[in-house]
Amino acid sequence: LETLAATVSDLRETNPTIKYICDPVMGDNGRFYVPQELLAVYRDTIVPMADVLLPNQFEAEQLSGMSIESEADGWKVCDWLHGRGAAETVVITSSEIGPDKGEIVSLGSFARGTTRVKVSIPRMTATFVGSGDVFAASFLIWSHKLDSPVEIMERTVNTTHAVLARTYESFKDLEKPSSFDKELKLIQSKADLENPPDLIKAVLVEN
Repeated sequence: LETLAATVSDLRETNPTIKYICDPVMGDNGRFYVPQELLAVYRDTIVPMADVLLPNQFEAEQLSGMSIESEADGWKVCDWLHGRGAAETVVITSSEIGPDKGEIVSLGSFARGTTRVKVSIPRMTATFVGSGDVFAASFLIWSHKLDSPVEIMERTVNTTHAVLARTYESFKDLEKPSSFDKELKLIQSKADLENPPDLIKAVLVEN
């Protein structure tokens, strides 16, 4: 991580307009899957450098030291992350804060919190490896192509959901699907990656 920070600094010396999008990969579902000592490096070195932050709920809670038990909590954490440094955009990519347990919620805070976007996403009864990577890559692409925060969130979520849905359909009838069976169907989802379905809607949230 320290090498990454140095690399970003070096690149910005050459090109001050470069944008750094950070998915602070540390854990999910209440547990770390990297050494917990990396939290301080992310919080104190990496987060202040990032122009865009894409943590999940667990990562956002760990970085901020705050619990997210409601939508209001989520926006407070977004504001805290904005305040740590350069981040114009903070997206809590997935959270379990909605009243409907059949949904997960994504919160996008744009222009340092002046524009807020919420997306409720149908939950799938499965776990996936790599869903955060798809979300981050999709967000990078659509934020480059589009200006509207609502459209960026809708395209990102629909792209990610299409890949996960196709993957889920491929193994849902297997009694004990292996990790190979559950590999994300990226190649098979080429058309959806390029032109995602317009199924899940984002809404603007008043500050």
